[in-house]
Amino acid sequence: MSIIKVFDTNLVDEELFGQVVHLPYYYTRVDVPPTESQPELDLAGMYWTHQFYNYCPIDDPKEYDSPGLHGSDNPLWKDVLTYLEAKIPNMPPRDECYSAYINVLKYNDNPGMHCDAPYHVADNRTVVVYLNAEWHHSWGGETIFYDHKLEPRSVVLPKPGRVVMFDGRLPHTGRPPTPKFMFNRYILVYKYMGKATRHKLFVDHEINNMPPVEDQGIAGLNVETVKDIWKSMDNRS
Repeated sequence: MSIIKVFDTNLVDEELFGQVVHLPYYYTRVDVPPTESQPELDLAGMYWTHQFYNYCPIDDPKEYDSPGLHGSDNPLWKDVLTYLEAKIPNMPPRDECYSAYINVLKYNDNPGMHCDAPYHVADNRTVVVYLNAEWHHSWGGETIFYDHKLEPRSVVLPKPGRVVMFDGRLPHTGRPPTPKFMFNRYILVYKYMGKATRHKLFVDHEINNMPPVEDQGIAGLNVETVKDIWKSMDNRS
């Protein structure tokens, strides 16, 4: 049993890809928010994104089951999610999804190594869907996962319709296309967190004040946590 699960699907066709290409995108995504060791925002690492959904408690903050939608009203992310829930085993519950967006990388972009979830949040998952209708291995664009020493441990090629599900506490990065592909690499990202944990994190702020860790400039990184996650996979294999 793997902590990084890869599935190949027939999701992506020219029609879906056309919808993806024609969405509006905004130059606002950054992988490396300010951290203890690197307090400056990584402006050089910004790239294009389209936010579909972002959980945000509104009105009465205790009513966290009534999230505000901070994103577009385009139904594409829901249509794709319905497909995934029918095809991919052990998809997280839909009501645990707290963010959905498309990221765009092009040649010469500089995305940063990052973690999707804080090290103390075990009940999380990230699901990435590769949306390009065609991909060749020489075009790059891999997703790279790193071990506790920040050495590459696993690499996933962005084949059309491929889905990768993983523990968001693992440090990882998406690589931009090589000069052999002067267009865009598109991925659809779904982030999940247990509802009770999400409430504590976003509403009560009970788990925001955890002991500081040596993050090495990577928000959420904890070396011992990453080591334990990889060890658990090795023990299962």
